[in-house]
Amino acid sequence: MRIGKFAKTVAAGALAVACLTSVAACGPGSSNNNASDVPAEEVSTDLGDGTYELTLWDGAGLKALDDALIAGFQEKYPNITITATYDPDNVTQQNGPRIISASDTPDLARITDIGSAARGNHLVNLEEYADAYGWELPDAQTTIYRVGADGQIGADGDLYAVPSSLSMTGLFWNKDLGAKIGLTEAPKSMEELEDAMAKAKDAGILPMMLPGKDGGASFIYQALMVNAGGADAVQSWIVQNDGASFDTDAAKTAAETLQSWAEAGYLPSDVNAVDASTALGRFTAGEGLFFPSGNWNVASVSEAMGDAAGFTSYPGTTESDPATAALNAGSAFGIPANAKNKNAAAAFLDYLTTEEARQIVIDNSGYAPAGDGELPTSGDALVTEMLTVYGDLMSDGATTDFINNATAGIQSSTLIPNFQLLLDGSLDAAEFPGIVQSAYEEELGK
Repeated sequence: MRIGKFAKTVAAGALAVACLTSVAACGPGSSNNNASDVPAEEVSTDLGDGTYELTLWDGAGLKALDDALIAGFQEKYPNITITATYDPDNVTQQNGPRIISASDTPDLARITDIGSAARGNHLVNLEEYADAYGWELPDAQTTIYRVGADGQIGADGDLYAVPSSLSMTGLFWNKDLGAKIGLTEAPKSMEELEDAMAKAKDAGILPMMLPGKDGGASFIYQALMVNAGGADAVQSWIVQNDGASFDTDAAKTAAETLQSWAEAGYLPSDVNAVDASTALGRFTAGEGLFFPSGNWNVASVSEAMGDAAGFTSYPGTTESDPATAALNAGSAFGIPANAKNKNAAAAFLDYLTTEEARQIVIDNSGYAPAGDGELPTSGDALVTEMLTVYGDLMSDGATTDFINNATAGIQSSTLIPNFQLLLDGSLDAAEFPGIVQSAYEEELGK
């Protein structure tokens, strides 16, 4: 399957005149005084025979994949050396803004807050490079890495980061348990999913493994919310568009549905004590017909369950409605405005879009490949299922970023504790959306 039905060719024509002769960041917002100390570098794909020493910063969870990508890149560009540094994943969100704005910033960096980074002029606007290299990147992969002149994140803005790979939510299911209730293929609608869970409950099978301790409920909840109100409304809230709200009928409907599943006994009795690691272990040991999670667990599930494991997207309300998923980069790499080797850094971003890099992603992670083109292949059956799901979503599905990413604090301070209250019945489902929206507005200072 080829990705690119809705691919958008990135063009340089939208650049302001002031950005045409320099790759210093030209995003909206306050100026970055440090950037003026870095000499302008005319955009070029010709690096000549000079030697370059680049630095790259990312989270430690992506080290194995990054190292493989760097090795492939350096083989193609023997005159370029990349030295990578990694922070613990739980501090990258906090450290990211400081790292990309420093005077000694890396040449390539994981971008943890694209909006403030672009508005603060801390990033290179990548439109000229996209035009020079001829990048064609599907909208679903790049919308959340674009920022417009008004500071809003969205498809109409300029590109400031390129994903190395893509994390994607989905629904694992146990085919052996499914066979016991006559389920021979993944549910194609939420009605079919609920019917299968009811049959599993009657057969003494846990319908759905779910980690309530650390926020895993958000994945299936988000799918229910998208089904009820559409992907655009959810995405608008995630990227902090003016007027967007979580306090909607769709969010209420999703909360009521999730709570009803808990009340029906479809979830673990100790759901709020189950973290992601425990849920993964219990599911792969045979507990639970379904497990809402993401492709980051494909390798672990495949190794533990083999052919008994299946992976599918979250189904629409009916079979005719689009399947859904939350989708964003494993890492989204940008070039800080203070980077010393911008053209060489852009060559690495270009490499991420190549068939070679896309295959490296498949061979070294459970993530989906970024960029356009034929999907890589895998000898692993579950990885192949994941790639098929991904290809279908790129063509006909409804994708958004993760609601957990809407603000820096929304996950830990609001979503996790209130999902727990929702699941144990302590919170009226009708109150859940308003609580989340109030916390969101407080954090954003609205």
